Amino acid sequence: MRRLLVVGAGAQARYVLNMVGLLKDAVVVGLIDSHENAQFWGRAILGATVLGGLAALEQVRPASDLELIVAVAELRRKRELVQLLAGRGYRFRNAIHPSAVIAADVRMGEGCIVNSGVVIENGAAVGDHVIIHAGSIIEHDNVLEDYVNIGPGVSTGGRVRFGEGAVVYTGASIIPDRIVGRESIVGAGAVVIRDVPQGAMVAGVPARVLRRGAT
Repeated sequence: MRRLLVVGAGAQARYVLNMVGLLKDAVVVGLIDSHENAQFWGRAILGATVLGGLAALEQVRPASDLELIVAVAELRRKRELVQLLAGRGYRFRNAIHPSAVIAADVRMGEGCIVNSGVVIENGAAVGDHVIIHAGSIIEHDNVLEDYVNIGPGVSTGGRVRFGEGAVVYTGASIIPDRIVGRESIVGAGAVVIRDVPQGAMVAGVPARVLRRGAT
């Protein structure tokens, strides 16, 4: 059985541990605290021990039977960690809840976390290190670029494209053929009927721009 090291010790890590417990397809060797908060080191979370901060990687070095998941939601920190770990030779795997329904032709990258009740329909493409929370529906031919974070209960029409690092909060809806720009934010419950500019924050029904990205 393969070994799994989880980088992160918060809510995303608990999701991963729950999935691994259900799938029984890996042995968790421990958690790495990405926030370097020493008060958590040595504690057990759902049966897995927090080994320490990033220095604890020395205890679990890259190996052919070892895979990692970066279970961190915050975009900048997650990017930093992925780059660091990839540079050291670690390999990433996905964590997909057994209740998720994913069409056979969906293309998915590495390091993704797909939670319970998610549906991903035909022709969709999911990049690397994407998070899709419980109950979200990713319709046909959607594209989720790297580091996209889809909140619980989000629903999309067909052919929506999410730029790298876009975040969509709980219960938002996006009509077909829209673009949600790179590093933009869609507020909870928003209904997106127009393209969302890169770096912008939108909210409301219909969604309106509350903040524009840096130019």
